[in-house]
Amino acid sequence: MRLPSTALLCTLVCAIILPACRKDASVTPPPDGLRIRIAPTWGDQPFATYTEYRAPGNLRFQAEMLRFYLSDLRLVSDSGETALSDVVLIDLAKSDAVLEFDVPDGQWRGLRAGLGLPAEINHSNPGLYAENHPMSVNTGMHWSWANGYKFVLFDGRFDPDPASTGPLFSVFSVHTGMDTCFTEVDLFADLPFSTKNGSLTTLTLHADVHGFLQNGPDTIDVTTENQSHGGNYPLAFKLTRNVKRSLRLE
Repeated sequence: MRLPSTALLCTLVCAIILPACRKDASVTPPPDGLRIRIAPTWGDQPFATYTEYRAPGNLRFQAEMLRFYLSDLRLVSDSGETALSDVVLIDLAKSDAVLEFDVPDGQWRGLRAGLGLPAEINHSNPGLYAENHPMSVNTGMHWSWANGYKFVLFDGRFDPDPASTGPLFSVFSVHTGMDTCFTEVDLFADLPFSTKNGSLTTLTLHADVHGFLQNGPDTIDVTTENQSHGGNYPLAFKLTRNVKRSLRLE
């Protein structure tokens, strides 16, 4: 029995279109390169902004904004270093943040980067960067009055009375910057890792926010050390050292 002409036309169209759709879906290339997940914690707890934790001295504390720059990122191998990225801005308010890079094949020990921005780009004009660039004026990381950028922005609130149960009214606002706060950070994994064209290598950058306040010999007493905006270098340097110690690549 002959199919009606409209039914025959539909049959032919489906026969042509459906295999083409299946073919397109099957050739989607797998992701490759290097992906670094950002994993902020507060000690052994997951970290989130506007969440109450206990700061040194058992003080109630919450972080409201926490961002920092890593610059001149390089992959480190036994034979040297390979450039990875000029600058990235890490925002610990984003619990699912990732960094993704195209990288050459190789065997690597870890990453090396600057915490903050080197002088040659710290004093550049933020208006020259595209809207989605990490050094754009839209990031809120530029000090127009100082012709430079904030390297670490750490804002929150606390209560100086450990037994209090009221709102957190006292302000914690420490912004490091200026060329003197720039330092290098080695982020070496416990074991070497490899990258290969056509495959995706995933690492995790752990950031312990409690460690930003207390790490090694440096403890920030938020009741007396809570304000720095381009000055108060003892506090700015202390936060810089603590951040550096609190980053770990896995």
